[in-house]
Amino acid sequence: MKRPVTPSTLESEARRYLEQHRGRRARPAAPPAAQAAERVLRPLAKRFGVGIEQLEQHWTEIVGARLARWCDPVSIQRQGSVQTLVIQARGPAGAVLQAESRRILERVKLYAGHRAPTRLKVVQGRLGGQDAPKSPGQLQVTPAFPQQPETLNRVKQVTDGVEKSTEARLLSALKRFDRSVQARRNRT
Repeated sequence: MKRPVTPSTLESEARRYLEQHRGRRARPAAPPAAQAAERVLRPLAKRFGVGIEQLEQHWTEIVGARLARWCDPVSIQRQGSVQTLVIQARGPAGAVLQAESRRILERVKLYAGHRAPTRLKVVQGRLGGQDAPKSPGQLQVTPAFPQQPETLNRVKQVTDGVEKSTEARLLSALKRFDRSVQARRNRT
């Protein structure tokens, strides 16, 4: 049979000391980081508009699959109240993107709201690790609705003068020059 252990004087002194000298209360746990970040970022998002990360995530839906293959959003530059969306285009697609800049900005405005960028800057380069096309034949421009005659006429006007050989380019330039001279003569 075990004998009960009697508390020693040292233990009773320690217990009495701890009761008289309690430490501070434990601090409550920190709030989740997401809540703190949301409180900071929500006013900033309202003030400065959409960020480049959101545009990158939804770029295909914003500009369409055809243009998304040729470009990526890089940054949004802010100077005062003017915001410029900088996109990086793959090689010669920069000219097409510059021509489509109004439509791209309208679509970005639909996505981002009233704080959307108002200007577009196209920078040529490689896209996200992809290699640029090695020959002009790899970059194919397909019309959206090829069966409509007015669209075919517009595509013909755009591709007029985009010949591959130097002789064909020279002949095309001479034909355009002749047409402009004829048009001037007809006006007078």
